[in-house]
Amino acid sequence: MNINKDDDLLVIVKKEGIYYWFVAFKEMWILDRIKWIEGFVKSGVEINLQDVHKERYDIPVVNEENAQIFIDGLIKDGYSFDKDDIADEFFSRLSQKTTWWDIYDLMPDLLIDFDNKRLYSEYVESMHYQKYVPDGWQGELVDFCGNGTLPQDEMFWIKNGTNHRNVIIAEG
Repeated sequence: MNINKDDDLLVIVKKEGIYYWFVAFKEMWILDRIKWIEGFVKSGVEINLQDVHKERYDIPVVNEENAQIFIDGLIKDGYSFDKDDIADEFFSRLSQKTTWWDIYDLMPDLLIDFDNKRLYSEYVESMHYQKYVPDGWQGELVDFCGNGTLPQDEMFWIKNGTNHRNVIIAEG
């Protein structure tokens, strides 16, 4: 398993208490694409708006009202990943010499919580997903894998009481 973080993000989606794991292209995860596009237009970038949302099921703003359509589309198009498969890959890579860069592609970048209208981002590169959330939502840049936001049964990197993610981070 190799998740290409140059092009894709690993995202956890929560809806009605169920957690889904997906890997899809980065632009898929901009929840409010209207706000995102407005930023380009304000900067003087010309954008062809025809079919601009087609790659995302023609949904310009993904929110709690259309979340199931979005999730169903992701599953239908093969973007769904099995957390247990990711865990197996994670533990197959572990050794005394494992560094963050050996496993970072298996760590989630975003947590989108449709139940509580929140987007949590650990993604620190050029795209600021937390800025492009639907009206009435909250977005924040935060370590949701380590601050208690994510339930422990979703944290595949914890095994036999050891948080292997924290161990790897601490060892630098």
